[in-house]
Amino acid sequence: MELSENVGGNDRRTRAVLAGVLTIAAIRAFRNGKRKRGLLVAVGALVAGFTATTKYCPANEQLGIDTTGGVADIDIEDRSDLVADTDATADAEDAERVNVAVGGTTETAPQRGQLTCAFCGEPIVPGQRRGPNAQGDIVHDTCE
Repeated sequence: MELSENVGGNDRRTRAVLAGVLTIAAIRAFRNGKRKRGLLVAVGALVAGFTATTKYCPANEQLGIDTTGGVADIDIEDRSDLVADTDATADAEDAERVNVAVGGTTETAPQRGQLTCAFCGEPIVPGQRRGPNAQGDIVHDTCE
């Protein structure tokens, strides 16, 4: 009989922590002479630990609950085709940081995600005054 995985992620971590807490509670109950309570808590600790380690919970199966997110565990060696070409990525990042000579001075080209003026095309530096023009584009206050 093969058990299908229906416990994953945070659910597994929660069950593992719960198993530890219940184990400590069971030990304390046995030390205080409360055998029935200690036995019940110990069984709960075993169930929580079992479901956390096997990734299978019979109650989840009966209720139709699947907390794995529908994603099976991925073996890193099998997914090597997903690794991007790091040289191509580095070249693209270097191209964005190219210094452009303008009128004898060098200015850094705008980087991805940096705000640029719609009128003059120059980057808008944090703290620099800016606002929308008549068309609703963001421009320097001096470029309006």
